[in-house]
Amino acid sequence: MHRNILLSSLLLMTLITSCSTTRVDQEVNLPFELIEGQSIVILSDSYHTGNKTEIDFMDCLNKNLKRKQNKFNLIPTNQFKNDFYPWFEPSTAPQNAEQLPKFFKREIIKNKLEKLKIKYIINITGETTTNSSSGALSCAAGPGGGGCFGFAWWDDTSSYSASVWDLNEATVIGSLSASVTGTSVIPAIVIPIPILARTQSNACEGLSNQILGFFS
Repeated sequence: MHRNILLSSLLLMTLITSCSTTRVDQEVNLPFELIEGQSIVILSDSYHTGNKTEIDFMDCLNKNLKRKQNKFNLIPTNQFKNDFYPWFEPSTAPQNAEQLPKFFKREIIKNKLEKLKIKYIINITGETTTNSSSGALSCAAGPGGGGCFGFAWWDDTSSYSASVWDLNEATVIGSLSASVTGTSVIPAIVIPIPILARTQSNACEGLSNQILGFFS
C-alpha cells in the first residue's frame, strides 16, 4: 500500500513542475568608463517613497557581484551606509540623480566619496509579489499514522530595475531590469512536496549578470 502511494507521489512529481519566465533589459544613455581602482555601490530606494525592495534581495546582489566580478571594487551596501551614516538613511538619501548636486554641497560627503573612489551608485527598485493562489492542503494524524493530502499553487512575480548614477556628472548613464514570473506548486500525497519557482533568486541572478555586463 505504502509503496503504491510512494510511486504515485513520484509520478505526480514528474508530471508537475514549477515553471518560470525571465525577461531582462538593458539601456545605455551616455558613454562612460570605469577606471581600475574606482568603486561602485548598490543602494535601494527608501521605504518612505513606496519602494519595498527586500533586504535579502540586496544581500543576494551584493554576494553575487562580489563573487563574480573582477573589473571593479564593490563596496557592500551595509558597509557604505555605516560609513556614511546618517546621510544615506531613508529620510536623508537622494531619491534621484537630479538631487546629487545639492546633496554633494556637503563637503564631508563629497570628500568621503572621493576618498573611497566611488564613481557610480546603482539604485535598485522593485519587489516580489504574489499575484494569485489556489488549492488546499489538509493534514491529519491517526492510530495508523498520518499524512497530508491536496494540492496548492501560487504565482509570484519578481520585478527589479537598476538606475546607474554617475556621481561626477550627476546623471543617469543607464538602466537595467530583470523580471521573473513563476508558478510554485505543492502536491501532497502523504508527504507535501514543495516545487518552488524561486523567482526572487532568479531575478537576482539575472540583474547581477546585467550589472556585470554593463561594466565589462
